[in-house]
Amino acid sequence: MRPIRPLLTVLIAGLTVTGAANAQTGGYVGIGLTQNVFFSPSGQPFRSAANQPYPVGAWVAQADTDKDGKISHDEFMADALAFFDKLDLNHDKYINSPENSRYETQVAPEIQRIDPRIKQPVNRAQAPDPDAGGSPDPTGGKYRKQIIGATQYGLIDEPQPVRAADANFDFRVSREEWINATNQRFTILDRNEDGFITADEMPKTPAQIAGEVTPDDKAGKGKKKRSGLW
Repeated sequence: MRPIRPLLTVLIAGLTVTGAANAQTGGYVGIGLTQNVFFSPSGQPFRSAANQPYPVGAWVAQADTDKDGKISHDEFMADALAFFDKLDLNHDKYINSPENSRYETQVAPEIQRIDPRIKQPVNRAQAPDPDAGGSPDPTGGKYRKQIIGATQYGLIDEPQPVRAADANFDFRVSREEWINATNQRFTILDRNEDGFITADEMPKTPAQIAGEVTPDDKAGKGKKKRSGLW
């Protein structure tokens, strides 16, 4: 049995979206934005121009080494470890703090911005109950966290995938921690537990959903374009 370790967050981004994921085939990517962005479950960024398919397909093509249309656990692990090795610049089998800072600022700078295309959850304050003691929760216990960092472009709700793998909070990620995190991520995405990740198990990313909405759609004049995920 693969070891299971709780990540900092393990909710799949877009669980409210039902059915199989469908990809944006190109077009509108938002005012001031010139690229579509996808983050692999390990946090590796993939980018494509506005008129190109959403780059989840680029990750699948990279990870699916035997080209059978699905990603096995071994392929998923190999892909994750290859990215670990790219981040581990001094090859000491740890991603240390400077290497993580490089990840945030040079490799995946998108995690530091809020994508203006993405519709954020609204938290509405409730009128306080005068009979309630203490300091009441203004959202009535219904707070919904914002969509930030890599969560905007990924399949899993992890704003910072590298830091999320730091199980002992020592500000560095060992290769063992990375392997454990990768096992957990595979388990999250392999919804039918058949040992493979397939197109029908993958949700859309928040950015992918937002990118399908054109200015005409917002004005009620257009229709969303949809096609197969991969």
